[in-house]
Amino acid sequence: MPDKDSVAFTLAKAHHADDPAIIRIIRLMVDEENLPAEPIKLLEVNPGTSPSGISPMTFNADPANGVPFPSTVVEVTVTEFSQIQRGKLQLPNGWKLGPLLYPAA
Repeated sequence: MPDKDSVAFTLAKAHHADDPAIIRIIRLMVDEENLPAEPIKLLEVNPGTSPSGISPMTFNADPANGVPFPSTVVEVTVTEFSQIQRGKLQLPNGWKLGPLLYPAA
């Protein structure tokens, strides 16, 4: 079974391929990230989206398509991302900014 890091990277590539307007994808992390039931969480910065604050969308695992973990996506504008970085817009549930997945280093 693939690990969460590789699945997160694969999801990030697929999401950007599906919506090339996305300029940055960052993994969101929690202290319990190693638990299998903890979703892979992606923060997608998209200048083409409407500002709506932090509105997570959660998806079930899809093992048949190589995604054995549930996932959550939060799409934000460039301004909202800046607010998150400055602590003006809070992420929920102890979530923290994790590694940059797109653009890959």
